[in-house]
Amino acid sequence: MDDVIETAAFFAKAGRPKGLGRGAAVVLGSGGLGVMAADKAEVFGVPLPQPQGRTLDILKAHVPEFGAARNPCDVTAQALNGPDAMEACADAMLDDAAYGALMVVHPYADAFGTARIALWKRLAQKHGKIICNYWSTESLVGPGAAEVENEPGIATFRSLDRCFAALAAWHARETRRQHMGRRAARFTGAAEREAARKLLTDMDHRSLTEREAKQALALYGVPVVHEALARTADEAVNVAVRFGLPVALKLESPDVQHKTEAGVVRLDLRSGQEVRAAYDDILDRAANLNPRPRIGGVLVQPMAPAGLEVLVGSVSDPVFGPLLVVGLGGVLVELLGDTAMAQPPVDMDRARELLQSLKGARLLDGYRGAKPVCLPRLAELICRVSEFVADHADLIEEVDINPVICNGDAMLAVDALIVLKQ
Repeated sequence: MDDVIETAAFFAKAGRPKGLGRGAAVVLGSGGLGVMAADKAEVFGVPLPQPQGRTLDILKAHVPEFGAARNPCDVTAQALNGPDAMEACADAMLDDAAYGALMVVHPYADAFGTARIALWKRLAQKHGKIICNYWSTESLVGPGAAEVENEPGIATFRSLDRCFAALAAWHARETRRQHMGRRAARFTGAAEREAARKLLTDMDHRSLTEREAKQALALYGVPVVHEALARTADEAVNVAVRFGLPVALKLESPDVQHKTEAGVVRLDLRSGQEVRAAYDDILDRAANLNPRPRIGGVLVQPMAPAGLEVLVGSVSDPVFGPLLVVGLGGVLVELLGDTAMAQPPVDMDRARELLQSLKGARLLDGYRGAKPVCLPRLAELICRVSEFVADHADLIEEVDINPVICNGDAMLAVDALIVLKQ
């Protein structure tokens, strides 16, 4: 509840960041608190740009040698002897376009602390920027508490964590608002869009088979593994030889969404005998599923090369509509739950941000000798999927492309699921 109240009050007062708006300035009279503020800024990813030019000159002119004419700016306890240094430094940093907010400290719940409120009020009104007042005194509702909380230009925080978490959320919201105002450049033309729409509307079942889903996605330029449908064991062997061993076999059925869990997938088959045995075993297992699914045959695919597995898909939210989902694929998506979401369509910059926000983002850079993933290629694939989702949001309930195998600049979707709305 403390987080909710203080953060909501901050957003109600802060408006939108001004100027460059992504940096915060810190001005105080305590070197120790300055270090604490810098630590929390790093934890929450809030930039503390160092002062330059005229701003730096003003700080150097008012901060004693044993202080810190930088950001955080420590004017030292000399501020107790007069407000000139504190006011000059805070005024200079608020006037600088590099800073969208100023953090200050309220250390004493007494006449001294209360008098400082007039200074922050004056500077907030002058520059039209929010001042975050860290109420560090243990007297949580002492003299000045009500006065400072009633000021429209001053947001009070009783925790440095909440202060910098609110600043980080403020910056993140502004970034999202700017993205929402941009139109993403399209990768797909009208002909492909209409072809995909016809494919979806012609379906007589809600859950597309893997082959059907990949046909729709391929129209949007999503690279998919080539495959063929076999209806006999002999056909499966002939296709496997034509593709080149090893191969994978999967049941084709609109009624089995999660084939691995159903036991109807066989991988790394290296001979015609293995292919024949796997074909028969898949059909036997399918026949024993309850309820018994419709069976179209067995898909034969060449085995994809090893690489980093990534998930790209979408879910339909009753409030926000379609949401694009990006994360680490394969079993990692269920094990780690490492995903990021955005409203489609997204542009290349937003796609990169989604990837870089993942906890496992370092894997994309080539962890422990693995080949780095080509981020522009992967970002483009994400953009293409986001176009598909946005274009057909009225028809689609869910999209699940898992995994997309990434090996350097090579991307390959080896499994896909599309579920249509009722």
